[in-house]
Amino acid sequence: MTTQSDREAANAASAAETASNRPGAASPSEGPGHPDETATANRGEAGAAETDASPTSDATAFGDAADGAAAVDVDAGPQTDGGETPTAPQAAEPSEVQELRNQLLRTLADFDNFRRRTRQEKEELQQFATRKLLADLLPVVDNFERALASANGAGGEASDVLTGVEMVHRQLLSVLQAYGVVPMEAVGKPFDPNIHEAVAQEANPEAGSGVVLAEFQKGYRLHDKVLRPAMVKVSV
Repeated sequence: MTTQSDREAANAASAAETASNRPGAASPSEGPGHPDETATANRGEAGAAETDASPTSDATAFGDAADGAAAVDVDAGPQTDGGETPTAPQAAEPSEVQELRNQLLRTLADFDNFRRRTRQEKEELQQFATRKLLADLLPVVDNFERALASANGAGGEASDVLTGVEMVHRQLLSVLQAYGVVPMEAVGKPFDPNIHEAVAQEANPEAGSGVVLAEFQKGYRLHDKVLRPAMVKVSV
């Protein structure tokens, strides 16, 4: 006959066997606190938690990335073909190129004017480098002309001397003319203070006012410039 105590012992043994066969349950030899079983259980719980949380985390990350991309697009503004935002110097490049072109054209024009002016000054220097020497020779010409005028009234005895002086005079004038020195005509011309030096005045109704009546000393030009003004008498 089975007693009450026997039934209780059988139930306890069955419960113990069931507990030992349950997955993850510790065996009596290992004890409830074995490290391997505890780590395995923790990893299983963590994997379940990650599996449950992954859809929500992915959705949240995707939304944050989309918001960040939208913010970057709004702040970035217009972009060039290469994906770079144009800067202020790039936007102003056409005007800067035009300004540099204008500066280059002005520089070329200034250089061309400088070269033309330098060439002209060089030519003038070559033409008028002997200006002072030629001006100093003019009094010699004056004395030759005075000697010729005196010899013409001296008679036949001075004819040979006169001929020699005339030859020297012509030779000197030809040398001066080769350097661009030419005499200016003054008598009968209107008085011009740029080429005439008035040293006397005389009333002459027939000639009119402001006309050169006589020439006391010839004036000469050196090329297109006045080398020496003529000393003249002017009608009033």
